[in-house]
Amino acid sequence: MSQLKTELFINMKHYSPLITLFLLILLVGCKKDPQEIYSEEKSGVVLICNEFYYDITLFNGEHLYFSGLDDDGDFINLTSNLADIKKQPGVLNGTGFFIDETGRILTNRHVVAPAVDKAMVRNNVNAIIENYAQYLQSLQDSMDQRYAALQAYAQENTYEDDYGETYTNLSDDEIVSLQQEAASLKEQFEEAENLKNRVRSNILNDNFSIRLHSQYGIAYDGSNVNSWDDFMKTPCTMLRVSEDANSDLALLQLNSKTTPSDSYIFTVDNDLAASDDQLEINQTVYMIGYNNGVVLAKTDNGIRAQFTSGTITQQPDGKRVMYSIPSMPGSSGSPVVDDHGRLVAVNFAKSDGSDNFNFGIPLMRIVTFLR
Repeated sequence: MSQLKTELFINMKHYSPLITLFLLILLVGCKKDPQEIYSEEKSGVVLICNEFYYDITLFNGEHLYFSGLDDDGDFINLTSNLADIKKQPGVLNGTGFFIDETGRILTNRHVVAPAVDKAMVRNNVNAIIENYAQYLQSLQDSMDQRYAALQAYAQENTYEDDYGETYTNLSDDEIVSLQQEAASLKEQFEEAENLKNRVRSNILNDNFSIRLHSQYGIAYDGSNVNSWDDFMKTPCTMLRVSEDANSDLALLQLNSKTTPSDSYIFTVDNDLAASDDQLEINQTVYMIGYNNGVVLAKTDNGIRAQFTSGTITQQPDGKRVMYSIPSMPGSSGSPVVDDHGRLVAVNFAKSDGSDNFNFGIPLMRIVTFLR
């Protein structure tokens, strides 16, 4: 019996390096070929389309609508007609990816709920109001000048005789015409004054609100997209956005609340998120997304997600991950995975002045958001 134990011990000792290696592989996992990662995971990455406009309610109950602000901070498609803004909404493309079987899609907050500078909106609206009020004032000034001219004309044609009696050179018809015009000017002046006061009553203070109206649709890798209607074949609803300024995250859900059976589902790994050595300098990472939206995605075989690679270029600080993956607008919300194909970040921004250094939201912040 003792001899058997000895032989078992010798055999175990002989094979222990192999066992250790096997256990290490189980614990760490196998690295995957980039083509394997792309082929397996691209079906879970979707192109998001957000049609939106902003709605300001004025003090008098009227509305102003616009689809955004340009580079100079001016309104785009400003109108008071709801039908008009619905014909000219803002349009945003972004990327998202499935995280469970209920059709939930993780993406960036700025893709589905684009922020607008509230102070700039207030200043723009107040400038428009004040300009209109000044225009009304200029009309009133013209009315004053005309009224004064009528009085001067009547005065020029009025004289007194030696006995103090007042006479005029004007005919009865001219007198009636002047009186009617003077009365009309007074009425118009009062109407302009009332309108000017009503307009200025809509001056916005810091307590006003802007409401965002959005419609969301998605398209899958390989699908044909030619118009907004193609996106709306798969409509979505926004569940929530992150309240944390450092976590540019949002959650959509398919209206069907069912992830297609052939779509890859990305795992948000709590244990991996808690790992201290999850990401290291110069570690290879990959991004699957729709750079520049439909423009680059569209092919003769439907839209195709792009697969780009880079390395970790800065020690993560818990708020963001920097990597050398090139990107363009439209890649916001893309999953960033390591060389095992595991989700490690969500792409959200690029470094100013360069398309080759970009930032992702680290896995721990994703875990926190989804709790």
